[in-house]
Amino acid sequence: MGITEIMSNIKILMLPVIIIIGLEFLLIGLYFFYYQRRRSDHQKQIPVKKLLLGAIFIGYIVFVLELTVIGRGTSHFMQLNLQPFSGYIDAWKKYSLRDLQNCLFNILMFVPLGMFLPLLMAKCKEFKWLLLVVVGATASIETYQALSGAGIFELDDLINNSLGGIIGYQLYKLIASMAHNKKVKVKSLIGNLAIPLLMGLIFIVMNIVYAQQEFGHLAINAYTKSKMSDVHVSTSLELSAAPIVAPVYKKIIQEDDVKDLLQQKLGLSEMNVSDVKDNDETLVEDKNGVAYTLVTNNSEGQWWLTENNYTPEQISAVEQEEKAKSLMDELSILPQDAEFTVQENGEFEWTLPDRPDVTKDYWTGDVSLGLKPDGHIYSLTYSLHENQFIREVNIQSPTEIYERIKEGDFPQIKYNALVQEEDLIIKKGDQIEIESIELSYMYDTKGFYQPIYNVSGKFNDNDWFTLIQARK
Repeated sequence: MGITEIMSNIKILMLPVIIIIGLEFLLIGLYFFYYQRRRSDHQKQIPVKKLLLGAIFIGYIVFVLELTVIGRGTSHFMQLNLQPFSGYIDAWKKYSLRDLQNCLFNILMFVPLGMFLPLLMAKCKEFKWLLLVVVGATASIETYQALSGAGIFELDDLINNSLGGIIGYQLYKLIASMAHNKKVKVKSLIGNLAIPLLMGLIFIVMNIVYAQQEFGHLAINAYTKSKMSDVHVSTSLELSAAPIVAPVYKKIIQEDDVKDLLQQKLGLSEMNVSDVKDNDETLVEDKNGVAYTLVTNNSEGQWWLTENNYTPEQISAVEQEEKAKSLMDELSILPQDAEFTVQENGEFEWTLPDRPDVTKDYWTGDVSLGLKPDGHIYSLTYSLHENQFIREVNIQSPTEIYERIKEGDFPQIKYNALVQEEDLIIKKGDQIEIESIELSYMYDTKGFYQPIYNVSGKFNDNDWFTLIQARK
């Protein structure tokens, strides 16, 4: 779950929390109005601040339960992940901000708990009691998720939630120290912020290490080795053990201003701009007032131009072929060696196949153009990029890949939506038959196009495949 999705969910979940807290405040107000009028002088008054704090705390508990317990599905019955720091390891291997955000969110979610408890419970001003409550709370949530199928019991979540509670407690101690001493003591500041500072330092070091690496990380490397005892792995392939090299490329994104291009070549003018997730969406119109929507994905160098409210008609594409080629020549957005094909409904496509077997730069992708019967454009899609040759690297041989599979050093990939996670766990007695080991390519986190092996075959008589990094 990315930060945008997290924030969207938080906005939805906050509504009942706000309503509950509002009702609590109303009840507190009514209680004090009634209590102040009827209480006797010897009766002890309940502090208003503590009641208000308790009301907010209840709202916070409801919010946490909404995130972790209420309304979740039941697709993970009795699943456990007891590998510590697996989330951080996966985030590093994939260099994924999304995965790291999930870890940090689990920490932040329990920071308020570490601050509320010592304010509401005198016993929790002692660290040992606070830690016991925090660990007990997160363990209860994880146990419920595992028993109900609402989630996986993850040791990582237990660690992150507890860490959040500890950070919250340290913040409470820091604020209490500042309030008591009327000033900030450096020793207290450093001591109580030690964990966040240490985590920040670790992240800085990780980024420095990553920046120094020539290539990025491949998402397929985020896995845990399988136990292969009593697992039968076989193949009828004749595997080569000879040393092999393969080229590595770098994806080059063209940063030309699409709007200027379309304005100059097609006479389109901008009307309105909006952001839709990772894309920029622009409303444009031509000289005749016909409205189009231009969607650009700057991170991928792709864009789509579509006429609004137009339904493609069946026309003779042959008659429009020369017009289509002429328009593309005028736009000057195609490499010369693109393969031209005629589609249906007045659509034409220019394709540049992926060919990562050459030691030179090459273009890949496609461009499609849709024309109306009168020869005007109703759609134009650009999805081309250049792969720049970097150098050849030594890669593992098919024999080495086969040995890796025998050792369980490969990811188990969910090859279709019907496969459950538990079906991918390799157990004693399982059989893997390797039918093909083919060289393929995948982009890493730095945009390098790296060689990988696509290994396919049978897993317990079911179709199966995995992807393994080829570079040594």
